[in-house]
Amino acid sequence: MRKILISLLVVCAVGAAAFAASTAFFSDTETSTGNILQAGALDLKIDNTCYYNGQACVLTETNEGEGYFWGGIVKDGNECSCTWRAKDLAAGDVFFDLRDLKPGDWEEDTISLDVDNDAWVCADIKTTANDDSSSTEPELEDGDVEEDPTNDFDGELADELFFWFWYDDGDNVFEEHEVNGVINRGLAKEVLGDAQWAIADSQTGQGPITGGKTVYIGKFFCYGDITPDPVPDNEGVDPTDDSGFDCDGTEVNNVSQTDLLMGDIVFEATQARHQEEFLCNPIKPTE
Repeated sequence: MRKILISLLVVCAVGAAAFAASTAFFSDTETSTGNILQAGALDLKIDNTCYYNGQACVLTETNEGEGYFWGGIVKDGNECSCTWRAKDLAAGDVFFDLRDLKPGDWEEDTISLDVDNDAWVCADIKTTANDDSSSTEPELEDGDVEEDPTNDFDGELADELFFWFWYDDGDNVFEEHEVNGVINRGLAKEVLGDAQWAIADSQTGQGPITGGKTVYIGKFFCYGDITPDPVPDNEGVDPTDDSGFDCDGTEVNNVSQTDLLMGDIVFEATQARHQEEFLCNPIKPTE
């Protein structure tokens, strides 16, 4: 037993000596500290600039602070709400809020879409009411029927408002180089029903919206008939001079008097990375 123990001690001593000797070789250490994996973000912000019958909705100084007024004229009844800076939309942020339309009236908006990461963008549009709010004598004389208070879709205004949407370059007018960038056009009943539009998906042709880049959507409506008359490119005009459209309300009769058209517009941004074939309106498989 003693001999065995001595042998073990010798082996251990030799091993220790070998280890001590090995520390004299060259060595190098590389250290990477603070490695991070963090999820990115995708935030869509929207701003809007609008013109009504050639008057801009302008941020204006008042005695009480700032407010938005048509043409910058501060007076009761001249307030407007369809222009705002880039932000997350909240209750009360509407692209339309006009309550005294007359045939021949028109409005132009330019919607700005800003994302902080590459994204596909879709728009969901839904009409929530096309209501014949009341039946005036001129309406009935022109062939309208009595208003049904239980029906929110018995109105005719959606048959009289013509809309035009296009990819704009941010100057609020329809120009000659934009005639091939029309997104949708037609009567309100045709284009503002339950639908999802592709603003940017894998089939629109321009790729996703790049993070940090602004995409502009022009929108024009006429209470009557629209005739596009695009202005020359980049001449500095705005809708106070020429919108690029002519609006003619002479063929509108009285059946849409007091009618109310309401709707919701939802813009949705989806990450573009790893979704190269993304579609706003994917083809549903047949059963």
